[in-house]
Amino acid sequence: MANQAIQSKEYIKSFDFEYVETYSFQQEAYYSETNRNTGEISWHDQRIIDLDKKLNNSSQKISSFQRNDADAFILISILETDIVNLPSWLCAPIYRDAIIFYNKKREIISALNICFECCYMETDKHINIDADERNYELLKSFLNSKGHYIR
Repeated sequence: MANQAIQSKEYIKSFDFEYVETYSFQQEAYYSETNRNTGEISWHDQRIIDLDKKLNNSSQKISSFQRNDADAFILISILETDIVNLPSWLCAPIYRDAIIFYNKKREIISALNICFECCYMETDKHINIDADERNYELLKSFLNSKGHYIR
C-alpha cells in the first residue's frame, strides 16, 4: 500500500498548534561511518519521534517559538507556497531536520521530518508532504537562521 500524500499547504492548515520546536538529528557526531546502517542503526528508518512519541536519541532541539511569533507566520507562509515544481529524486530520504508542533497541553500534534538532500518530507503518521522546490530552499534558509546546520 502506498503512503498517502498531501500538499504542504493542506498539511499546515489541517491542525491548530500552540508552539513549535525545531530539531536536528542523525548528524555525523551521532551517526558515524562505523555504525551507519548496522543492525543497531539504520539512517533510512529514523524519524524524529517513534510510535510512542519519544524523541530520537540523536535529536538536538535547536529552536522554539509560539504560534503568534513572527517565526510561526514565516513558517506557515513557507508551507503555504503553491507547488509549481514538485521534486522527484530517486534516493531514499535520510531525515536530519524536523519540526514538531504542539498543542496547548504540550502534546505533540504533528511532527514533520525533512530531508533536504532529496527534497522530501513525511509526517509522524507516515503521510508524504508534497512541496515545491522553493519550499525546501525557503525552509533551509529559515532553519539555518534558527541555528540548524544544513549542508
